Amino acid sequence: MPITLVSVAATAVLSLSPQENAPPGLEAWPPEQREAQLALEEALLAGIEPASLAEWHEKIASVPHDAGTPGDQLVVETLARRFAELGLEVETHEIHVLLPRPVRAELEVIAPERISLPLKELRLEEDPYTAGDHWKDITIGWNAYSASGEVTAGVVYANFGRKEDFETLRELGVDCTGKIVIARYGGNYRGYKEKYACEAGAVGLVIFTDPKDSGYGRGIPYPEGGYANETYIQRGSILTMPYVGDPTTPFRESTKDAARLALDEIELPRIPVQPVGWAAAQEILGRMRGESAPGDWQGGLPLRYRLSGGDDLKVRIRVQQEFALRKTHNVLGTLRGSEEPEKEILIGAHHDAWGFGATDSQSGTIAVLEAAKAWSLAAKAGYRPRRSITFAGWGAEEYGIIGSVEYVESRIETIRENVVCYLNLDMAATGTRFYASSSPTLREAIVAALGRVPQPGDEEGRSVGEVWSGRFGDMGGGSDHVGFIALGGVPCASLGGGGSQGTSYHSAYDTLHWYRQVVGDDYAAARMVAQAAAMVSARYATAPVLPIDPARIGTETQRHLERLTTRGRDSGFFEDGSSSVATEFRAIDAAARSFSERAVALRSELHAACQGGALGAEALAAINRELQDLDRCWLHDEGIPERPWFQNLYAASDETSGYAPWILPALRYAVDHRDRNALRDAEPRYLAVFARSRAVLEALAETLSNADAQRIHTSR
Repeated sequence: MPITLVSVAATAVLSLSPQENAPPGLEAWPPEQREAQLALEEALLAGIEPASLAEWHEKIASVPHDAGTPGDQLVVETLARRFAELGLEVETHEIHVLLPRPVRAELEVIAPERISLPLKELRLEEDPYTAGDHWKDITIGWNAYSASGEVTAGVVYANFGRKEDFETLRELGVDCTGKIVIARYGGNYRGYKEKYACEAGAVGLVIFTDPKDSGYGRGIPYPEGGYANETYIQRGSILTMPYVGDPTTPFRESTKDAARLALDEIELPRIPVQPVGWAAAQEILGRMRGESAPGDWQGGLPLRYRLSGGDDLKVRIRVQQEFALRKTHNVLGTLRGSEEPEKEILIGAHHDAWGFGATDSQSGTIAVLEAAKAWSLAAKAGYRPRRSITFAGWGAEEYGIIGSVEYVESRIETIRENVVCYLNLDMAATGTRFYASSSPTLREAIVAALGRVPQPGDEEGRSVGEVWSGRFGDMGGGSDHVGFIALGGVPCASLGGGGSQGTSYHSAYDTLHWYRQVVGDDYAAARMVAQAAAMVSARYATAPVLPIDPARIGTETQRHLERLTTRGRDSGFFEDGSSSVATEFRAIDAAARSFSERAVALRSELHAACQGGALGAEALAAINRELQDLDRCWLHDEGIPERPWFQNLYAASDETSGYAPWILPALRYAVDHRDRNALRDAEPRYLAVFARSRAVLEALAETLSNADAQRIHTSR
């Protein structure tokens, strides 16, 4: 069926005859449908406006809205109302999840003198949001899920609190047993700082923002500039479970009456943890009298960093948090597809925050809203996408990627069957320097779609695709894509823009004033991100044949096998060799190479079939089902070693940093743990992945052959 669109934007599109080459990325469209597709994309681009982005930013980032609070409920209601106004089908998905709240916290230097240390940012008259009435709703700095308790002890400095930092302390003969560890932010997820401190015998942990990493070592502090000032405190969750989502309901939805794990069955943090700014940290570090820290452990404060405090320095930490089941919501608005309504493209960002959240994540949420508006306008102009598009605001992401995971767990089979891809826009608009991470199968289509998005401020009028480096990151941990990729087997992408001179990350200063001063009040960054999401979704929602690139699966596997080989050789796990891939990986490497070669040939056949009009409705349905199955081939019911919730053998979050990706995680586990048994167990699982994937390719080839035979028979 030809695509039709009633829009003035169509007059701006150059007419394409069926004989002309397809524009980049439109090979899956029959020639007679490409002009209408380009007209749709022009309409979507035009429908995204800075004034609208600014308006919605004001509405959802003017009030503190930590998950489970009245401010959070206000944002939920605002999103639901907005989706309804756009004519979308609205779902407000209620969940009841374990969320702590701070009750009390104290941090003091007890000896050699007594000093109470600040646990909340300074109120700034220059920032009307910190100077206004809602400042009373901003909490003290805190780390969610910290153990409650009170301890007084000596101090050990552990650099970034990484696994290797605690190993260095042991090598240097520094004992953390019975001590309060102080570590700076950066290098890993904050929860692992607690985990490794606890394993080292520490009884408490202080995490501080160092000026070298985020403050005057980088640029001018807020409010004059954009970087962290002396009282800036990074809040955040410190959960480090072998799964994500509600801690009490792994693998199942956290409804009001859900069966739950008891708290003593959950791997919750075991020592009190308190985050502070560098003004507070300096009062501790400046009184330390132990041996000098290694040179690369030196931070930005005007003092020598030392490993231990000596016998005289004593610090007291007290943390009290209240754990309770609290209600929050995921909010979803769906534009129903016209031909394959059960198939779905999702675009989402979380709506909760540590305070006002103007940057994290509402700069992404407004891009989701604006992309929804653009699609709504297109629908009202007479166009509906072939497949459904759902726009999502996820709840309680900040506490452990909770809302999106509960959504996935609530309908896992439907997601595996029907979700084509998920686009994540978390904290997505902090500058106009574009970046992207994605699953391999999405990369080709994303690059092509970005060729349609104007690069803000480019004097030559180039597109984002022309200016961007084209380097993709890998999808791993840290945001709302995790449930979709790790449990659902859904290909995912993270789209965004960065480059602003400053940070307000997880602090009370993440306000609209900070955002407009530092990122800009022209909303060029948010407009770019919204347009990028609209263009990518347009390709996946309307293409007769899904623009999924099977060949990248094999080539990316080969690339990561080479990286794992280097990692294993550097650690002594593999013997040195001249080949780029270790002997232990050669069978998998050969399977990946063979798969890619077959996939490249089939892709050419598929494009030719689209050009020649050989594909009827039945053939299209079969081809798209087979293309979707390629990402699901990586799912394994037993998951990866020690983390069965992570069921995707291609991608998982790093087990020691939390944020970074582990690609080929069962193999990565074996290499990092130097575990030969794990390596032997993993090899047949990866060979089985490629056997399943190859079978999907052969089914695809048979579908194409049958469609071509049917076309020849019909033409006679």
